[in-house]
Amino acid sequence: ASFLQVKSGEAPTKSIDFGDYNTADKMKAAFAQDPDAYIRETCRLDPPVTSATGVLKEVTEVSLAGRDFTFDPGLLNQYVLSMANRDPVLFSSPEKFDPGRINLHRALTWNGAFGAADEADYPRICPGRYLSLDVTKVIINHVLGTSAPLNQYFGDGVPPRGCC
Repeated sequence: ASFLQVKSGEAPTKSIDFGDYNTADKMKAAFAQDPDAYIRETCRLDPPVTSATGVLKEVTEVSLAGRDFTFDPGLLNQYVLSMANRDPVLFSSPEKFDPGRINLHRALTWNGAFGAADEADYPRICPGRYLSLDVTKVIINHVLGTSAPLNQYFGDGVPPRGCC
């Protein structure tokens, strides 16, 4: 939502820097060049899943707002993916829209590093991540009037990647 809100003027422009993709034509060209990277970078900046929950498995010590806390095993906790995806230690210019980002696979958009070599090591990963990309491509192509035939995605008798 914030991605579109910035483009429409509903959110502060400092929340997303569109850099080299500051016109509709440049955005369309970026999507046409690499639809997966375009969608994944959009979702890095404005993830469809903004947080996830877990249960501590062991005693955990953390520092919050200058105070130290100790939490017992079994405590429910929540982690914020949307903030992790804008970590300046991991992503240079984290507010900048850049579908050519080299480490885009490190974004935690689908509860894990989608496409990373160690993707299977993450405790949670969205089982529909490939399907969501394919559905999003169909929708965007339809909106842009560049719709590829649906059989490009589903018609060859082979289930979409990551499905089933």
